[in-house]
Amino acid sequence: MRKPTDECLLCRINAATKTNSHILPRFISTGFLGAKGTPRKGFLLNGKNELSVKPKTVQDSPKEDYILCDECEAYFSLLETASAPSLKFWQAKVMKGELKIVPIHPHLKLVHLNSPDPLIIRLLVYSMFWRADISSLESFEDYKLDPDLAESLRSNLLEFKALTNADLQAHMKAKQVTIHPYATMTAGAFKDETKNVLAAINPGNPASLLVDKFGFYIFKAEKDIAGNFMADFTNVKVSDNQIMVVSEQIWYDVMVKRPLEMAAEQAKKNLANPK
Repeated sequence: MRKPTDECLLCRINAATKTNSHILPRFISTGFLGAKGTPRKGFLLNGKNELSVKPKTVQDSPKEDYILCDECEAYFSLLETASAPSLKFWQAKVMKGELKIVPIHPHLKLVHLNSPDPLIIRLLVYSMFWRADISSLESFEDYKLDPDLAESLRSNLLEFKALTNADLQAHMKAKQVTIHPYATMTAGAFKDETKNVLAAINPGNPASLLVDKFGFYIFKAEKDIAGNFMADFTNVKVSDNQIMVVSEQIWYDVMVKRPLEMAAEQAKKNLANPK
């Protein structure tokens, strides 16, 4: 159990006094709990005891105390505030003609975001994977990235740390980021938005995170995307800022149904072979 006197896990200088730090940005990780202003409710599945114990209910996405200092929390908030409009409202922007959606084949389209600066969203994605890796919460206890990747994400995030937008913009002009290719996926529509999930299942290469309406994948290096089905749709260059848009059925079958099946399969194994 961490304490407020422990050092911040990002900067490793200040005391980690911040409480209720979201591991996954709140603006994209709570929609499945219900509409804003209504009683929100979700279920915590751990793949351990769902068949013997009633799942815990939750009203917010995972939060943890004493992992960050106030400065590093504020820095992540800058990234989230800048990224929120494009990620949350890309469909509205397409309808207004502000963004183009390009058909690749019947079940896949591609959207190129025009804001914010692609580096900001890259840093946001880096922060999500890093936060999932360092979290000690039950949802992330078995989610550990390759140590070299985790440290690279931390050092890159720290390199661009800023407390104001002006400072962030200055860092972005003066500094270079280490490229870890990443891909973003979503669906074109959701008949029932409360059926989505949060899941940190695969910390491999690529590592993946399922965050409500978005799936994120990150590779250690550009050479690792060779042969992957997402190779042509991965954000490799610093200027890349694209999202894969799949059909609602593919989203449900691959991104929602499969994680739930995996949790059930693991629960069956644990019930049959209790420790």
